Amino acid sequence: MESREVYIDRILKQLIESGSDIHGLQDLRRQSLKLTKKDIGLSDVLETIAVEIKEQTEEFLNSKNQFGTNYVSGISACIYMPNFNGNGEYKLKLVGGNTARDNDVQVDENTLFDVASITKLYTLLLLFKLEELGLIDLNEKVKDINPNFQNLEDFTLNDLVRLHGELRTNGNIVQASSQEEAYEMLKSLYLLSNSREENKYTDFGAIVIGDTIEQVVSKKMGKEMTYAEIMETYLLKPLGLHETVFNPETLNISGNGNELGLVHDPKARILGGAVGHAGLFISSDDLAKLSRELYSVTYINRQHIRRLGEITFPNSNQNNKGNLGIYVKHPLGYAKTFTPPEFSTGSFSHQGWTGAIATFDPNNLIHNNILVNAIYQDDNKDRVKSDKPTGFGGAIEEYQKKITYNIILMYVAKQYYNRYCNQKEDINNVHKVKSL
Repeated sequence: MESREVYIDRILKQLIESGSDIHGLQDLRRQSLKLTKKDIGLSDVLETIAVEIKEQTEEFLNSKNQFGTNYVSGISACIYMPNFNGNGEYKLKLVGGNTARDNDVQVDENTLFDVASITKLYTLLLLFKLEELGLIDLNEKVKDINPNFQNLEDFTLNDLVRLHGELRTNGNIVQASSQEEAYEMLKSLYLLSNSREENKYTDFGAIVIGDTIEQVVSKKMGKEMTYAEIMETYLLKPLGLHETVFNPETLNISGNGNELGLVHDPKARILGGAVGHAGLFISSDDLAKLSRELYSVTYINRQHIRRLGEITFPNSNQNNKGNLGIYVKHPLGYAKTFTPPEFSTGSFSHQGWTGAIATFDPNNLIHNNILVNAIYQDDNKDRVKSDKPTGFGGAIEEYQKKITYNIILMYVAKQYYNRYCNQKEDINNVHKVKSL
């Protein structure tokens, strides 16, 4: 029988072969060997790591910047590894803090967070599914299938997905006095550049995609359907994502930075709250469920899942090099992406202006999300950057680095016990919730 060291090295080698760039490889190996002892079961090992992740999450939740401001007031984070091969499903959920900075309402397991641009991931998945069903053609010119956007020349939905060119409107829709006026401004959208040789991040492409989906599907179904109804019918309901909604009716929400229950993003808000680029409120459980559905390759096909991790412009100066602004793996790691370098090639993530992060490794079947209440208002602009406390970006990056190391430790332990130990310990349905 081969030694434990050989088995651990084999797992680490397979991780590296999948594209994982493991910083501190020797330390990870040492920790893996320390944890996986003969007289300790998998559940105990995972619990030991979970305790450390809880401590790291508490540290992030309670951390303050140089102005004495907490980076976040509340958090709901989830680490999830599904079960497809009889090796046990594991979910660790961490919840704590308050839903807003000025109240005592605690974040709980059901709190929905405004995830801002993570909505684009759902728009992309919906678009791909509609293409698969034959309801929409990504290579058709937008102006030929949507009369609202006649100034987009020969641009197709695929051009918008790949963030080609540069889009502008006549007037700032955020400054419109009504939803109707904002929509009229939106319809003035034109191409400042129609180059396919470069890309530029924008919300407008996703907004147009959402509106075009509404126009095309309504026509083909022979009835008026809103974007929210189409999202519900063709994506959310089939995937069982019942806690993912536009314009939530529940008061148990966070991350949006206002007491009105409205989406934080100003363009999404003036356009009615249910658009392609922002507006979804999501629970961390539903993001975990989404990962399971993607990894199972049943409703969304493998070709489209590969497109989620596709590098569209390798030499682009933009940090997000994937379709519709998805963050794919990058050689410079966290300096350019929210996708951990320890995840495999083809992994991807999305991040919203509100601070939320969702990461997916479809090869090693790992998911992590971090939903936060970070939006902050202060008249002193030194205290605020991008609507969040100064220093938030560095703080959440450091937190993500720390827990990712432990996520990989969990992965190695899970692989070791279930593949080499002959300990078919059943950890199915082990869903741990740690309150902070």
